Amino acid sequence: MDLVCREAGMADAELLWGWANDAETRRNAFSKAPIPFEEHVAWLEGRLRSRATRMWIFSDGDAPVGQVRFDVEGDRAEIDIAVAPERRGRGYGRAMLVEAIRRLRTERGVRERPTASVLEDNARSLRMFRACGFKEVGEERRDTGERAIVLTLDGDASAA
Repeated sequence: MDLVCREAGMADAELLWGWANDAETRRNAFSKAPIPFEEHVAWLEGRLRSRATRMWIFSDGDAPVGQVRFDVEGDRAEIDIAVAPERRGRGYGRAMLVEAIRRLRTERGVRERPTASVLEDNARSLRMFRACGFKEVGEERRDTGERAIVLTLDGDASAA
């Protein structure tokens, strides 16, 4: 696996929208409804303008394989990660997450703790975060009544 990483941009809107609306992604999302393209574009413009957001697209060769985004608030850097549907189950998530954390810390220092909220039924995502050294620190109840596990990384993501 030879991943290349670049900053996301508006040219990625359609790619990111496709990943966000994938059936498995919607099942594991906090909001299950499909995302209209116009809403996605407006959201992406806001995220890309925000100084609190860092978003990268990862590729293996010429093919994009996923994205990692951090939304920084206070001492937390909330993670959003998506692997292209056709690339799942091959270890891309772990490799992308480790590299994205390294990049975030290079840019911002170690001020923020990488944190993720994952629905308790999303076994694949929970396995990936735990394999990268994340520990469960609590839980949240979503508006839908679903339980989300909150995980955080205090040290390095070197366990991957």
